Amino acid sequence: MIGEDEYLERIVAGIQAATTDGADVTWNEIIDGRQFDAVVRFTLGTLQYLVLIEVKNRMRRASASELEAFVTKTRDHQANKAVFVTAAGFQSGAIKVAKRHGVDLFTVVFDEDDLHLSDKSSQLLLTKKGAKDDESPVIEIGKPTLTANIEDVVLKYASGKSVKMPNEPSQMTYYAKKTKLEDGRVIDQVVQQANFTGIELGKERIEKIPIVPAQRIYPPDNYFFPSGVLASLWCTVVGRMGRPIRGNTLVDPGTFSSSIIYTNVLTGEVTRMTMDQLPLGGSRAEAGKFYFIPHPLIYFYCEAVYDGVVYWNLIESFQNGELLTASTSQDIKYSVYYVPVTDKKTLKRLRKRLRDYKGRISGRKKR
Repeated sequence: MIGEDEYLERIVAGIQAATTDGADVTWNEIIDGRQFDAVVRFTLGTLQYLVLIEVKNRMRRASASELEAFVTKTRDHQANKAVFVTAAGFQSGAIKVAKRHGVDLFTVVFDEDDLHLSDKSSQLLLTKKGAKDDESPVIEIGKPTLTANIEDVVLKYASGKSVKMPNEPSQMTYYAKKTKLEDGRVIDQVVQQANFTGIELGKERIEKIPIVPAQRIYPPDNYFFPSGVLASLWCTVVGRMGRPIRGNTLVDPGTFSSSIIYTNVLTGEVTRMTMDQLPLGGSRAEAGKFYFIPHPLIYFYCEAVYDGVVYWNLIESFQNGELLTASTSQDIKYSVYYVPVTDKKTLKRLRKRLRDYKGRISGRKKR
């Protein structure tokens, strides 16, 4: 997908785009050789304004020296307004510098107690066995509970080769449920039989699960790891606070996203937004490029743009342990919510997915 730093920067740029009518907002712009995390341009009457924004995704609070360096950087480019955003807050010295130089300060945090499903993306909802046909979907999110979260799984083959399973949760779930062993089990069943009790919050440990005797595994495809004789699984287990999902309906946990709290540190004004309000992509889709949305994680290929309509191929989305693919169309104005894929490894996989998807579609048409 994308790194945490880029994710936060795109969220801040999206907030500016969603709250500033008529503004031109860009992410990661280079101006005269200098990089800015977000740039806002707008016109008021006959006047043109430039806002330059720095975003820091760090555990420590921003310091006075960081604010001073940013002030110099923005003055060199004659910005009308400088904005500094951090996930961790500001030291008292940084606030003094900001007030002296007219820099706006914001914090951006995620409200884990306010989870929601997107109104702009598609979700796979499955009715649990035993639910009545006329029963309305019910989804309840429980209170935070300490859980043993499996965040990495390494496959150790009998040949000595080691391959890591995808660690994005929806991808990991799919391959754990669909990768079969010779004895009929799937990897998910093997992992669930292991004992991960006693994990502490924030602590991690590595658990080895031997496969005795070693046996061949059969993944549903070879996009992430190959078939081969598996000798053991090595799981990185971390103590995390998780929230159980209950009700008569199954929905992939990655479909939920937290509300965003954007606070002006100097005035105390608070803005709350949801992820589906933010145009994280920033610009309209172009034919021949790959895009994604994060909640739930869905990868698309833009097949064509014609007469204000985008024609998408949904080529990869894992929800509730199933792979979803589809072809669809959409008004181009909504394409600003789709983020361009830039990671070379991911692009390589998606090109193969697209080729296979088109091959399946072509085969259906011939029949």
